[in-house]
Parts: sequence; C-alpha cells; structure tokens
Amino acid sequence: MDSLRTHSSTTAPPSACWKNTSSLLFLLFCAGCVSTGEMPEHATIHGPLPQDIRSAVVQVMPIKPEAIKNVEKLTPTDATAQFAGYLKDALAQKEPAWQIKLADERGAPSDQDLTITTDLLEIDGGSAALRFWIGLNTGGVQSKVKVSIAGKTGDIASANISERTVCPAGACTESTEAMVQRNLKNLAADVAEFVVDPAGYEKKKAAKPKT
Repeated sequence: MDSLRTHSSTTAPPSACWKNTSSLLFLLFCAGCVSTGEMPEHATIHGPLPQDIRSAVVQVMPIKPEAIKNVEKLTPTDATAQFAGYLKDALAQKEPAWQIKLADERGAPSDQDLTITTDLLEIDGGSAALRFWIGLNTGGVQSKVKVSIAGKTGDIASANISERTVCPAGACTESTEAMVQRNLKNLAADVAEFVVDPAGYEKKKAAKPKT
C-alpha cells in the first residue's frame, strides 16, 4: 500500500529570521537619497527662446555668506564657482550644439544669444544626525536659486527653483558636504531644464500660484 505524503509547515530557525530581517533593513538603508526640484511659485515668461541659439553665457551671482547654513566646509566663493560649473555641464548635456561659457569678473558679454543669470538664495546642509537616525525625509539638504534668461532683444523668462535632497529610509552615512554637492548638481540640472524649455518645465512642476 502506497504511503500517504503529507505537507508539514516548518519554522525557520531564529538565525535565518534575523538574516532575512537584516537583509531587508540593509536594502532599505541602501535605497539611496532622493532629490526633488520644485517651483515655489509660477515663473515669469515673456516669450519663447530665440531660434538658432549658438552661444550662451552663464553668470552666477556671488552667494551671501548668511545664505549658507549647516555646512562647515563650503565658502561662498566655492559655492558660487561649483554651481556655475555644474550648470554649464548640465546645459552642455541638454544642448551640445550651444557654445557655453562662464562670465568672468567683468560680467556677461553682450554678444551672446542667451544670458543665463542665477542668484543662489539658500544652501542649507540640514542635519546629518536626523538623516542617519530617523530618515523619513527629515534633516534634508535644501537649496534655492533665482534664475533669469535674457536674449539679445530682452528678457525671456525668470523663476525661483528649489531642490531638496532627503534620505527616506535613514541610516544615511554620506557626509553633509557630499550631500550638498549632490543637491547642487541636481539643482543645476533643474535650472538647465528650465532654461531650454521654461514653459514646459513650469507645466511639469505644476507650480503653485503666487500668494
């Protein structure tokens, strides 16, 4: 007579349960940081970009010392220069045909098809302790910039754009300085997206109306 086979439930040993739990926590902790660009209010758009743009100049106004908070190793001079470089690179990726240069101490030359002027309003390093121990979007790095675009015949568009970088899962071991650099690169990418298509960027971000 054939024997009957029965299915019995087995309980994993505690060590296996802990291994599974620790693996899950590791995956959550390594989920990485998330950056989000926003427009606190509607952009001012006077018209479309000119046709056949060949040249553009980036002019980053010096950030005020009091606008940098909770970042020990970032000077106003370094912040201004770093953001200028990030923005130039971001624009070059989006528009490889543009000849992009950085303005010097004499200001932006008037012979460029586009003049992009930015004014960094805030760089806040947040709290490394909150990012590590709590996560859940607390202690995030925040930055904000005012950007203006002008052509040879006048103003084209302007807007305030902010960037927030957070660690949703906690246990973030990245230094505040590294987080700030990540944040500024992403802010530059958002500014570049706005520059090449102001109306499209505003529609994408669904900006809140002015109050």
